[in-house]
Amino acid sequence: MTISKEVRVLRIALIVMWLATTSAMVLLLLQGVRRVDQFNVLHYVLPCMYTLVLVWYLWRTGQSMNTLPEIRSPIFPQRQLGRIIPAAIIALIFVLHFFFDLGVLLLVSIVAIVWIILAWWRNISVRLVITGFLLATIAFVGGYLYFKHGFISSTVFFLLVILSPLNVIAGGLLIIKTGLNNFALLSGNYVKALKSFLWGCLLFVPLGLTNAASGSPGGDLKWLTSWWMPFSLPVYSGIVEEAWYRLLVISLCYFMLRPALRRYPQIAMMGAVFFSAITFGLGHGLSLHNFLTTGLLYGLPMAVIFARRDWEHAVGTHYMVNFIPVAIVFLETTIL
Repeated sequence: MTISKEVRVLRIALIVMWLATTSAMVLLLLQGVRRVDQFNVLHYVLPCMYTLVLVWYLWRTGQSMNTLPEIRSPIFPQRQLGRIIPAAIIALIFVLHFFFDLGVLLLVSIVAIVWIILAWWRNISVRLVITGFLLATIAFVGGYLYFKHGFISSTVFFLLVILSPLNVIAGGLLIIKTGLNNFALLSGNYVKALKSFLWGCLLFVPLGLTNAASGSPGGDLKWLTSWWMPFSLPVYSGIVEEAWYRLLVISLCYFMLRPALRRYPQIAMMGAVFFSAITFGLGHGLSLHNFLTTGLLYGLPMAVIFARRDWEHAVGTHYMVNFIPVAIVFLETTIL
């Protein structure tokens, strides 16, 4: 089978699974699955199949990685050992994450941000800085009600907002150094950024419905009574978490893994994708459920869509997976 035929088959499979999963989740929601709390393992079958098809389609239709430039190791670049050390560091962080939750990844991210900005400060553009702080401002305004009503702790809320512009700046510098070219806002292509965001939203409608049917977001949201709230609130997580887990973490992992895998950029990217997906899932709580759902069902396609499309696609997916549950809570609060 040629690539073109494979792509056509994958597109058809993606459309069929999108329609089937969307229809099934809508039917479950109409039957009141949230109220009776009967969403179970069997209900994840279609969403899992959709995720597999989506991931496969995205991976096979992305730009070729063979043209990506080689990367010199940031540690002992002239020695063979220098290629192994960065990859070993990533592996160690991954293992420690299973025991220390977000603490290790957060500390490493802060150290990496400082190192990247100090090492490459000459490459920091005015547009990159403005983009970072503008996105952080939008996230703060969009998610302020989460903080105001205690849905998110003040520590987490402000920490992620404060780190967001730094994640964008450091992630943007990594994009430049690695040649990934998957950050439309960095080049000022705002039309492409908007289109990517909307495509990301569309692709994640089935998984947003799945998230809603499984009972998300949980907690007390009785204050969610205005029509604009479901549209603004998901902006917070869409920006701050994607700036960290995708723009910074995937780019940094790829940058660290690539020297050890000079001839295999695809494997380096796969490693970065799985690192991001699994730490994202476990970052929401060290449990098997978060590993399988938040990590693999939602986080994996978010990571792949960043790696094979762009960051704006990833923001759209994250926005939609939170928008639909919040919108349904709004309808339950004000109408039902």
